[in-house]
Amino acid sequence: MKRLITSLSLVAMLMAGAINVNVWAANANDAKELIENSTQQVLEALKADPSKIHALVDKVVLPIFDFRKMSRLVLTKNWRRISRKQKKRFIKEFRGLLVRTYSSALVEAAGKVNKIDYSLIKRGSRRAIVKSQVYQQGKSKPIKVDYIMYFHRKKHQWKVYNVKVEGVSLVTNYRSEFSRDINTLGIDGLIKKIANKAK
Repeated sequence: MKRLITSLSLVAMLMAGAINVNVWAANANDAKELIENSTQQVLEALKADPSKIHALVDKVVLPIFDFRKMSRLVLTKNWRRISRKQKKRFIKEFRGLLVRTYSSALVEAAGKVNKIDYSLIKRGSRRAIVKSQVYQQGKSKPIKVDYIMYFHRKKHQWKVYNVKVEGVSLVTNYRSEFSRDINTLGIDGLIKKIANKAK
């Protein structure tokens, strides 16, 4: 779990700035191109002024990830059993946990990246997987990070709803952990636990 969270710090770095919400990018190749072109800009921005990381995450990462869809996939059957108020609270705390995790590790990770290779797997007209291999200083093997994305027609933008680091799914990982917590703590207890983690 610790390795997964640490590696996931690369996710926001690679995705930050990648998608302009005003761009119509229904083509999966456009999503890949946007990620590639924007990554270098983000790396340079972090090197120039690391103190802006929280503002960068709030402005760019939040709109890119579909936290509601991720929350629904993470909770699975429990999503249908909880109230609307509980859903809102869970999304808020889950999003906060992920964003704070990214923010705390981004600055350190940014300075260690040597190069990033990308490839694309299309899944129809609205689904795509952007695969990346992140080469870092002091490591002989790259870290493999895959972004599972879909194109939101109403919002006219690509959204990330799952991430795999070294083949380990973010959604699946949290699904197992949260399922155990719900069985022992209940949904309100889980929400409280996530809120405490974020702090």
